[in-house]
Amino acid sequence: MTLWSGRFDGTPDPAAFDFGVSFGFDRALFDDDVTGSIAWAEALGAAGVVSDGDARAMVSGLEAILEEGRRDPSYIAGADEDIHSFVERKLIERIGDAGRRLHTGRSRNEQVSLDLRMYLRRRIPALQAGVAALVAACADQAAGAGAALMPAYTHLRRAQPVLVAHYFLSHAAALRRDHARLAAASGEADALTLGSGAVAGTSYPIDTSRLARALGFSRLVCNSIDASSDRDFVASFLYATSMAMVHLSRLAEDLVIFTGEEFGFFDLADASATGSSMMPQKKNPDPLELVRGKTGRAIGRLTGWLATMKGLPSGYNKDLQEDKEAVLDAEATLAASVAAARAVVARLALNADRTERAASGLLLATDVADYLVSRGMPFRRAHEVVGAMVRRLLAEGRDFSTLTLEEWRQASDMFGEDAPRAATALASVQARRTPQSTNPEAVRAALDECRDWLGSVSAKSQ
Repeated sequence: MTLWSGRFDGTPDPAAFDFGVSFGFDRALFDDDVTGSIAWAEALGAAGVVSDGDARAMVSGLEAILEEGRRDPSYIAGADEDIHSFVERKLIERIGDAGRRLHTGRSRNEQVSLDLRMYLRRRIPALQAGVAALVAACADQAAGAGAALMPAYTHLRRAQPVLVAHYFLSHAAALRRDHARLAAASGEADALTLGSGAVAGTSYPIDTSRLARALGFSRLVCNSIDASSDRDFVASFLYATSMAMVHLSRLAEDLVIFTGEEFGFFDLADASATGSSMMPQKKNPDPLELVRGKTGRAIGRLTGWLATMKGLPSGYNKDLQEDKEAVLDAEATLAASVAAARAVVARLALNADRTERAASGLLLATDVADYLVSRGMPFRRAHEVVGAMVRRLLAEGRDFSTLTLEEWRQASDMFGEDAPRAATALASVQARRTPQSTNPEAVRAALDECRDWLGSVSAKSQ
């Protein structure tokens, strides 16, 4: 059954009709379509557009359909054009001619937008829970690392010593922004489209404010033309998922490197790796590599959708049907990827001896320069002095820890007897002063704040 066949005197050409069939994927909106239809039937009855008896019959029939579909997913099947046609067909089969009144004053244009808005608002919290679970795994690793040190990198070259905890909290910080972006996408979707009709509004006295409250929306769309084609909330969701995948990919890239034999900072658990069909010694980070690979898929969904939107004239256009596959695929990709990343991070084992050895040596050069600044030398001059020291040490295969007091003073008479104590990884992190730094007290405070955030997120979800 189609919802538009009255205009035509023949059957559709399968090559054209089947091309537009969306039931294969928009069946995922079943709950939302039926829930929205129940609210619409109640609104029709309250406005006197249909009789109380017909309204009650529609609501009762729709509730039975919803229960059946939730109980048995195979029930949601058929040769229907889309989920809207399926629901209406099932309603007419169940309650007869009264079911034909359901679509009074309502267009699929506003209905499909409503369904997708409701779907995202229903499903985004699950994605946020997955992101929060990964933040918790990072926080657990930070807590377990204690005072362990590691090098931080710029240009993939050792830069300065940091606490391992500070490293894990850096990824947690990015993931928390992803959590907020998903919330913002849900907020964009939080607008009721019903009452917009196909493009010009509805002629029936529907109480849209009551409808919004019934369906959990905080506001109404402000323009019926815009409402029929607005998919900004889809673009925002796809951007949020793309950015989350970018952050997962960067975490994955770090761990692919840091768990390799050349670094050995962390060990992958056997449960988080795969082997080789040929090489018995291999322990491959396949889950991390798949996360990294699937990021391109998520980014592609965003760019593809923006390309679809950019040339559309105002009002509804069938191109907008492309929104659902993009949303469903991006959602599934992020959900699976964040779960895989959490599983890997939660089971990582820290090799503190290796990370601490890597946190020493010439990457303490900035701290040596800062020591000279504390003695009154201008930083640019201190940079030159220490740069010359580094050149010499590199040529001799040495580092700051091998310098005698005489050698320190040969480099500059501003070096005192305490200079060697400034050139240690522990002194380096302890010397930091800003609240966002790797200073142990700052990191402890950051971890406590992260725990508090996780607690507030958990409380809001209950």
